Amino acid sequence: MLLGRVRFGIIGCGSIGQVHGDIIKELPNAELVAISNRTEETCVQISDRFDCEYYTDYKEILEDPNIDAVAICLPSGDHSEAVIEAAKHKKHIICEKPIDTVVDRAKSMIDACRDNDVKFSVIFQHRFDPTVKLLKSAIDRGLLGKLLWGSSKTIWYRDDKYYNNPWRGTWEYDGGGALINQSIHYIDLLIHIFGDVKSVNGNCKTLLHKKIETEDLGVATVEFENGCIGTIEGSTVSYPGLYAELAVFGEKGSVIIRNDELFFYHFESGKDKEFEDMLNVEKAMRLNTGPEVDISSHIKQYEDFVEAIIEDRDPLVTGEEGIKSLELIKSIYKSSEKESKVYL
Repeated sequence: MLLGRVRFGIIGCGSIGQVHGDIIKELPNAELVAISNRTEETCVQISDRFDCEYYTDYKEILEDPNIDAVAICLPSGDHSEAVIEAAKHKKHIICEKPIDTVVDRAKSMIDACRDNDVKFSVIFQHRFDPTVKLLKSAIDRGLLGKLLWGSSKTIWYRDDKYYNNPWRGTWEYDGGGALINQSIHYIDLLIHIFGDVKSVNGNCKTLLHKKIETEDLGVATVEFENGCIGTIEGSTVSYPGLYAELAVFGEKGSVIIRNDELFFYHFESGKDKEFEDMLNVEKAMRLNTGPEVDISSHIKQYEDFVEAIIEDRDPLVTGEEGIKSLELIKSIYKSSEKESKVYL
């Protein structure tokens, strides 16, 4: 590794892999060295776009001594194999969400990275949103008092064209549907705020997209270890696509973040200047009608990951943090199947 500069390879160059390329290109202390993809034609096009090398076998990218870290952007069910191989080759790893589709495989990924002394982070960029950081600060300052309950809602819509991708909506590659793909970010925020989960009661259905194997609607109630209650709603059937929302309620205040913007707050102590400055109801009310990605918080997570490598510290979102949402969502699926409460 060049002093103060991390050299990256990207494994998997679909739409999200190319987003990672755009992010790496934005960072002054990072460099995109190579990409890999199964299709050579795609490799040529994307390597030309990013002015980097390419490989059609991702294991070749792991053999490249010029690469310090890799971004894993494969279908979710392929994450574990690639992460474990990368760890064995002493590459630091940042992996797209979910960490994997199987909890035991995710645990093996974490173990492999620990055993090979490489940094491992999972993309949960919304933890870096200014609104979420402000909410965490308000909780630490006692503005909400004792936390009581919270909710995570991802009320979106995806049309049949979205599911034409052969791995979307499959248990093997997706690991689930609306909850594990669309809703996982705000589910992760619920865990980020309230902590570890004790039990869950869930109900999942496929109501609209009949050609997929997995759920397009999932709801659940959650009990956290600290006694707080949570509710989860996630869908891809809510035409035309509405919003993602995190709501947090305490004995002395409430905060609602919608579409990553501060939508509402109220504190017993009165108005707060930082919250007043961040209120953006108009933007929070916009509809979510497609899978477009705002990379601003991705960039912040990448900055943290790169600095973690350079400074030899843990990234803010570790594998241990990244597995928690997978464990919760898989427990929701199990609860729905059993039609009973599941304890984590």
